[in-house]
Amino acid sequence: MIVLFDNAELLPAAWRDEARGQAVRVFNAGLLRERAGWLLAYRVVIEPAAKRRIAICRLTERFAVVPGSPVALSDQVRFGALADAVGQTTTWFADPRLYRLSGRLFVYWNSGWHEPQNHQFLQELDAVTLQPVSRARELALAGRRQKLEKNWALFEADGLFAVYSVHPHRVLRFSLAGNGPIEFSEVGPATPNPGGYAQAHGGLRGGAPPQRCGDHFYSFCHSIENGDDGYHYTAGVYRFAARAPFAPTDMPRIPVAIPLPAAARRSLPKLNAAIGGVVYPAGAAYANGHWVVSLGVDDERCALAILDHQAILATLEPVATNAGVAL
Repeated sequence: MIVLFDNAELLPAAWRDEARGQAVRVFNAGLLRERAGWLLAYRVVIEPAAKRRIAICRLTERFAVVPGSPVALSDQVRFGALADAVGQTTTWFADPRLYRLSGRLFVYWNSGWHEPQNHQFLQELDAVTLQPVSRARELALAGRRQKLEKNWALFEADGLFAVYSVHPHRVLRFSLAGNGPIEFSEVGPATPNPGGYAQAHGGLRGGAPPQRCGDHFYSFCHSIENGDDGYHYTAGVYRFAARAPFAPTDMPRIPVAIPLPAAARRSLPKLNAAIGGVVYPAGAAYANGHWVVSLGVDDERCALAILDHQAILATLEPVATNAGVAL
């Protein structure tokens, strides 16, 4: 089952005048379960403006947008002191994720691709108003880093942790104490996870926050492979042990099939000319034998895919130890 959202329903009232008569893209939605319904956070691009924004709304139990609930979130964010708190660092909001950490509600985003280093932020939200609480906090790591960092996948398991990268599987720990930058540190050596999937479909990159199901965390990710019309983003899933050091136990052997309807096909010019097609998982929740996965489609639409757990298991294969025995 696929739920495809109407961009107009997701647009906050504060942006409607600006959007009138313009192309509006709403995509890459993060998802979080509430007691009665869901939260959805998503990217918004109103053309021809260069700004990249994020909004958040409430959904009913059956995934309908609650009227009047969309909040123009990025308009309300305030930043603390940053070395380069100018330009894109504080005006470009990309790929939100939703988290409940230590009982508190947070939204994550990154500042895209820019020099000299992009940034990632975590913002606490009021669970009633969905407005920011205090200032946005940057994610900081003392040690080995990539120039472009996106999609650290945060999770909670007798402490707070993050998957820095899938290939190799590198896990960090962190604390929410204080109100400045959030400091991350290494849990242990990164775990190699060789396999044929990366050669065929591209290495797994961050996606939906890992979700606990039984003795594992499941992580819906994306990979990028070349196509005749440009790069294609596809969905895949892997799982790792629910106890430290959180080593991967199963990697994908095939992508996750997302049967998008014809209505989801691209209707606007490409936002990025190099991209052929996008299925981008950014949120997931498990219940009653099914996964609800929130997606961005072609940098243009938001969707939910309801997927059977057994079908997800069928995409996986065990990771072998050096002795050749599956974990």
